[in-house]
Amino acid sequence: MFRTLGNTWQITKLSWRVLQQDRELIFFPIMGTLGAAAVGAIVAAVFYGSGTFDRLGSGETEFSGVDLAIALLAYFGSLFIVIFCNAALIAAARERLEGGDPNIASGIRAVRGLWLTILGWTLITGTVGLILQALQSMARENSHGVMRIVAMIVVALLQTAWAYITFFVIPVLVVERIGPISAIRRSSSLLRQSWGEQLTASFSFFIIYLLALLVVAIPVVVLVFVWPVGAIIVGVILGGIAVASVAAMEGIFKAALYEWVSEGKGSEWFDQQLLTNAYSLKQ
Repeated sequence: MFRTLGNTWQITKLSWRVLQQDRELIFFPIMGTLGAAAVGAIVAAVFYGSGTFDRLGSGETEFSGVDLAIALLAYFGSLFIVIFCNAALIAAARERLEGGDPNIASGIRAVRGLWLTILGWTLITGTVGLILQALQSMARENSHGVMRIVAMIVVALLQTAWAYITFFVIPVLVVERIGPISAIRRSSSLLRQSWGEQLTASFSFFIIYLLALLVVAIPVVVLVFVWPVGAIIVGVILGGIAVASVAAMEGIFKAALYEWVSEGKGSEWFDQQLLTNAYSLKQ
């Protein structure tokens, strides 16, 4: 596992250096978010045009079968776009780590033949996500007192376990070109070697997300007193750039960690000595 948080910070800084070489990598998270938002906007327009919002607002009816089908299609469609863009990010990051010069086109080109595999993974992880959300709602609404707390903790543990078991699924899909079920098994086997790294990296990037948003909040708070509308605009733009930058760094980090854990090799950016000092893998 990571021996110190300092090692994590060192590799995070290297991820930032890689991103500076290929700044266009931040467009993959941005494209994923915009694509998902576009799907949501289309569905909202459909619901508005069909009167679904009016019917739901009046309290006279619930979702019809057609409404539910449209909502599920939007959910899985937006999730597919996000996962596809994440896969393209991993592919582009891996190209840079191996000495190439990636761009948006090369990242998309590397994964465009995997759309069916990515669709399969989308259906699996999306379904698991819905089940976990349903369990969370049941725990919150159908239990009380200590039992409610216990149920919420159990669901949170299940969500965490799923996140870690599937940590390497997208890199495995991109590099090893296997099906989603096999990718889950492969990711699970890599987890046994790198659970400490995953845990520390997840915590570290969570802190980095918070710090990035905190930095963005400073000019936004100042602008609120001068130009409220401008504060919203600046907040959305700077917040989007900050989150996309950290997401791109996380993708670079995950690509480097996958190569080290699965193949035991570094790169000109993440050299073998650094990774050896940072990781203590259990074989």
